[in-house]
Amino acid sequence: MSDTRLIGVDWGTSNLRVMRIAEGGAVLDSRSDPRGAGGLAPDHFHSVLQEVAGDWLTQGLPVLVSGMAGARGRWREMAYLPCPAGVADLASAVASPDDAPHVSIVPGVAVFEDGFLQDVVRGEETQVFGLDVQDDAVVVGPGTHSKWIRTAGGRITGFRTFMTGELFAAIRKGTILGADMGDPGVDDEAFAAGVQRALRDPPVTAALFSVRVEGLAGRLSPASSADYLSGLLIGAEVAAQVDANHRPVILIGAEALCRRYAAALALGGFHDVRIADGAAATAKGLWRIHEAVSR
Repeated sequence: MSDTRLIGVDWGTSNLRVMRIAEGGAVLDSRSDPRGAGGLAPDHFHSVLQEVAGDWLTQGLPVLVSGMAGARGRWREMAYLPCPAGVADLASAVASPDDAPHVSIVPGVAVFEDGFLQDVVRGEETQVFGLDVQDDAVVVGPGTHSKWIRTAGGRITGFRTFMTGELFAAIRKGTILGADMGDPGVDDEAFAAGVQRALRDPPVTAALFSVRVEGLAGRLSPASSADYLSGLLIGAEVAAQVDANHRPVILIGAEALCRRYAAALALGGFHDVRIADGAAATAKGLWRIHEAVSR
């Protein structure tokens, strides 16, 4: 433990990761647990953290938590900070839950328009600040709810959420389009065809019916239809953000999914795309926020 300077906690909806973090943000060790924030009552968070990392918590080290532990109805609700927001803004707003004064929780970030809440992120902001983000970049977090986060001057300036992963699952399980549909990840050509259809036909609720039409026409097999559907939905994201195709894009997420997004982005005219390590970005972001808190 001698090299550990911070206990970093990434508490997602369905998973918990606790890290021993060294000076500068490098991860020395980590532990994971399936007890995500989505299934915990407010008074259970402290005991779960003690179970997972109790021996790490006896050294008097600072503990900094990002993610859904700060959501409404969880450990302690942390208000969303408005864009634009930077590391110093997050650091100035961390706070402790009543049952764990040695723990600090990072707030989320929100988009407001004319005083009205429009969109939110919680957890992704920490990853963004753990990246060496260039000015005017876009950080994309693919997943159940994909986030497209725009940055400038070292701050988050805006973002938009797409329910792509959840919609993909719902269509497969609950609509006529999902009948006899195979698993995704087997046909890159069908995926590319879906992306290209979405790029030239942006109204996604109309384009989605092409899954059935392409099958009836004999141009799409049931085995490939999931990849085509995936292409349509990811392509719709890219089409909605195509005005940013001059910016560098950093992808953070599961490697296979990030590769698919990279392929879709290339079809959408994005030329500067790279994939980052999400766990490393979270750790470094927590370190940078901790440093700012300590100043």
